[in-house]
This record gives sequence, structure tokens and C-alpha cells, in this order.
Amino acid sequence: MNLEGVLKTQLLQQECHFTWSLREEDFFLCDLLNRLEEQIQLESSEARVTRAYSSFGFVQYLYGNQQEALANLQKSVQLAEEHYKDSDEVLIVTYGDLAWLHYHMNDFSTCQEYLRQLERIHRKFSEGFTDTVEVLREKGWVFLKFSHKYYNAAKECFRQALEMNPDDRDLNTGYAIALYRMTNETSDPSDSPIIKQLRRAIELNPDDAVLLVLLALRMLHDRDDKKMLDTALQMVIMALVKSHENPHVIRYAAKFCRQLGNMDAAISLLKEALQSTPNSAFIHHQLALCYKNKKIFLERKYRTPGKTEFDVKESYEIQQYLQQCIYHLEKAIYLKPSFIVAMADLALHYGQLGTTWYFKAESLFEEAFKLANKEKQHLQTVHSLCGQYQLYTKRSEQLSIYHFMQGLRLQPKSEQGKLCEENLNKVIEHRIGRVKILDVRKVCAVKGFIHEMKGEKLKAEEFYVRALTKGLDFGKYIFYFMFLCFKTCFNI
Repeated sequence: MNLEGVLKTQLLQQECHFTWSLREEDFFLCDLLNRLEEQIQLESSEARVTRAYSSFGFVQYLYGNQQEALANLQKSVQLAEEHYKDSDEVLIVTYGDLAWLHYHMNDFSTCQEYLRQLERIHRKFSEGFTDTVEVLREKGWVFLKFSHKYYNAAKECFRQALEMNPDDRDLNTGYAIALYRMTNETSDPSDSPIIKQLRRAIELNPDDAVLLVLLALRMLHDRDDKKMLDTALQMVIMALVKSHENPHVIRYAAKFCRQLGNMDAAISLLKEALQSTPNSAFIHHQLALCYKNKKIFLERKYRTPGKTEFDVKESYEIQQYLQQCIYHLEKAIYLKPSFIVAMADLALHYGQLGTTWYFKAESLFEEAFKLANKEKQHLQTVHSLCGQYQLYTKRSEQLSIYHFMQGLRLQPKSEQGKLCEENLNKVIEHRIGRVKILDVRKVCAVKGFIHEMKGEKLKAEEFYVRALTKGLDFGKYIFYFMFLCFKTCFNI
């Protein structure tokens, strides 16, 4: 075997970005680059910034900028030597990256030198576990940063590392964040694994303001518990006092305010965060949601009984918020083209601009469905938003029922699932009040479907039988769902 082949064999045995199966189709390079730049700026004085420089170097390599990649990886080495008394253990991944980079640059002698360095480090720690913990640590953070598709892998890295070093503050923080991101935003009991892990991480990192806000956000799901709500609010205030300039703290605090209904406070915080991180798709999306909520509030306020349309002043106010919402959604998608939820929400709001925008709205929905199916993520939200578009913009009751049923069927107990159920109930209540008695069959069929999704099989059977006896005729969009429903209920 020639030298190149020998080196390739050795390189494949290393633990680094080049061997962790980080596929470009799993993340958007520009968005990742922006987030790594923000991380470097935010952590510039901390030891952990070495990780960000290593990842930044790898992303530059993917862009084809080999010299930029080399400069960032060398910067990671320099900072590791400055921050750590014995830097060998934290340089395993970076040395692996440098060996690979020099291999791709056809600089085989330098590649060999880094491989010799790695062999020396492995011999040094052959009797301990430090190198394994450090590799798992960096691997976990890299998976967490690069893509939602790697969250489970990140969680496993942190879990394995914690088995060897259970009191490590950084590992407990990583594990808490991985669990937070993997858990759907539904109500969490106080003894849930994510709440427990967040509390454990805060116990070890009492000054970590991000952890405080994440715990507050998770506690916010139990809004009926006033004591818990007050505690959550105190945590957000404490986090802002501790790190009032940290854009991550500010944006999560803004999300907390938005979920409590205080849009003005949320907008103020998000605009402040945008000053330091102008390329954050997350912040632009959060601002869009705030303006969307303000628009909805005005529409409800001005829509009084017997009133068929808004006056000029009212329409102007509503349009201002609509335009602001669209602006920030467009920015979010520009910064992160794979932002499925923002894409579907933008499609919904394009539809509200009028009939000339319908084609653009529907093209965007088509793209959102394509991405959601490909990524296997956010499909329920896209169905929910498309259902709203069909119901309130296109006035297509049949298509709205189709999308709400699709959405409810995916995850009945999630936040979006409950919203789909709520919208289905609105549709059938509206139908009961305006259509001929013979059309009660559609109402019964939809009610049967809702009961089935709740696990109430007997009630579902009752309504399906009534739908059948009334002569079910749902057309091409609903038939497939009804077939599935009957098959489940009657064991066909």
C-alpha cells in the first residue's frame, strides 16, 4: 500500500469532524457559519471557544476555503494551549481535523506529524479515560450545533461521558440542552427527566443564565400552577440580571414574554438581541411571531358583532403588523432556507395580502411540505398552517378539514395537534349552524375522527356509524382518512 493509502487508513481511525458523518445535506452551511461566528464572538474570552474554532475550520473546509480552515484550526490549537495547563486531552479532535486537512491539501508530511502527535496523546492516556470523555464532550457539542438530526446522537455522547464523569458541569449542561431540544413543548411534570436534568445542570452551573431561562420556559407549560409560574418569572428576571447582554438569554427571555402574552416586552428584548446577532434566523422568526400575535389581537379587537369590514385606520394598523411579520419571516428564510415553520407561516401570511399572492403562497406551502417530508420534521405544523390558509383565506372547508385531520393524526397531544383539533371543532360547529340536516354525515365523521385520535373508540364508533347511515360522501380529499378511521374502529 502506498503512503497515501496508509495515511487514509490511519485517518479513518481518528475521532474528529471528518469522521463523524457530518453530511452537508443535514444542515445549511450559511446558517451554520453565522451561528458559529456568533458563538465565537460570544465565547471569545472562554476556554470552550476552542470548540467553535474547530467547527468553524471544518465548515470553511466544506466551503472549499482550505487556507481559512487551516487558520481557524490553528487558532483552536493556540487558544487551547493558552487556556489549558495540559492541552493534549482537548486537542485530540483538532489534531485529527488538522491531519485530515493536510491530507486533503496533499501535504502528507504534516499529516504524518499530526498523526504522530495523536499517537503520543493516546499512549499518554491509555490507562485512563480522559481522552474518551473529551472526545465524547466535543462530539456531543458538535452534534448539538450542526443539525437537529444529530440531537439524539448528541444526547448519547453526553450520557456516556457523564457515566464516566457525573459531576462535570459542561457535560451536564450539554445533556440538559440536548434533552430540552429533543422534548416536544408539551406540559412537563415537575419530576420529568428534562426538568430534573435542567435543575442538576443549574446546581452545578448557578451562574449559567441560559439554563435558568430554559428551565423557566419549560415550567411555563404548567400555567395553572401559580407558584410555578411565579418561580419561572423570577428565574427569567434573575437570568437577565446575570447576563443582560447575552443574546441567547435575551431571545429566550423574549420567547418567555411572548408565551405569556406580553408582545411589547418580547419585541423590545428581541430588537436588543438583534443588535448583537443581526443574522439570527431564530430572532427574526420570534419577532415575526410577536407581530403576528399583535395583528391577531387587533383583528379580534376591531371585529365587533355585525361589522363586515375594518375601517381605514383599523386596516392600516393591521396591515402594518402584517408587513412587519412578513418582513421578519422573509429574513428568517433568507438566513436559513431550510426553516420549515417560518416558510409555512410566510405562505399563510402571503395569502392574507390578497388574491394576487395566492400562487406565491401555495408554491411556498408546496416547498414547505416537500422539506417537511424530506426532513421528517414539522409536518404537523405545516398541515396546521395550510389548514388555516384553506379555511380563512381560500374559504375551502373541505381542504381545511383534510389538513387539520392530517395534522391531528400525526401527534394528537402536541400543541399543534390540539390546535388542529380546535380548528376541526370550529369547522363542524360552523357547519352545524348553516347547512342542511342531510350534511350532518360530515359532522359525524369528523367528530368520530376526533374521538378516535383521543383514544375514545366507543364514541368514535358511534359517530362513524351515524356518518355511514347518513350516506357518507366526502370526496377525494377525505376518503383516504375515513378509510383509515373505519379500518381502525371496525378492525376491517
